Amino acid sequence: MSPSHPPSIITGGSVSIGFDQSAFGDASQGRYTNADKVTERVEITGTGIQNYDLSATGHNVTVKIIHGNS
Repeated sequence: MSPSHPPSIITGGSVSIGFDQSAFGDASQGRYTNADKVTERVEITGTGIQNYDLSATGHNVTVKIIHGNS
């Protein structure tokens, strides 16, 4: 992972989405949070990865998405 491309991270207790705004251009803000929302279920699908689909038993959930240039 290149230092110029830190991962996008989704965490819960409250639902927060954070990302390096420089990777997405000037219009992005970098962090969005809603304390009234909690993570209830995590689903991950994609080409070349194992699908994941489970309910969260607690609200301490972190999903890290590592990206770079293609």
